[in-house]
Amino acid sequence: MKWFFSIAAKIINVLTYLTGWIAALSLVAAAFIVTEGVIVRKVFGVSTIWQIEASVFLLIFVVFTGAAFVQKNEGHLNVDLVVIHLSPRTRQLTFIVVSIISCLLCALLAWYAWPMWWEAVVKNEHSESLWGPPLWIPYLFLPLGMTALFLQYIVQIFEKISILRKGALSEKKERFELKHIKLPGTETNKSDAFRKG
Repeated sequence: MKWFFSIAAKIINVLTYLTGWIAALSLVAAAFIVTEGVIVRKVFGVSTIWQIEASVFLLIFVVFTGAAFVQKNEGHLNVDLVVIHLSPRTRQLTFIVVSIISCLLCALLAWYAWPMWWEAVVKNEHSESLWGPPLWIPYLFLPLGMTALFLQYIVQIFEKISILRKGALSEKKERFELKHIKLPGTETNKSDAFRKG
């Protein structure tokens, strides 16, 4: 059973990184499309019909499909006001419970979003704009993103349970928010360090 989970976790992590990189490229593409739309309209005086909608679709893709990548790197917002003061075991149990609730919410969203996408495919629905792209494209982003996030939560829940069973819990109490960002007052002043040296 462990080998199956190990292989499944590797596949899910590869898919997570893939969707994360595609989301990053989509964000860059959206920025270029908006820039191109502004230049074409302001410099050449040509009306555009597809740039705004295409950039919105790309940003929707970034938000929903990039969520699993952010979760993989534990970059989603956390409120650690209470959790940071708990014992390591209780803290880990809290993370597991919160991850299970989040996983269930993602599953629920995906469960209801996949039929919505399929209905757009079957009915061949199109946007009412002049460009008129098929709506199954943006409708795909929600169920795809929630399914990827659901799978990523499953992997992390099993990893957290494994850490809890092994007893490899960190005693260190650290912030969960902005842990990679240096805040004023958290680093030594260079002038003070220079005076001491």
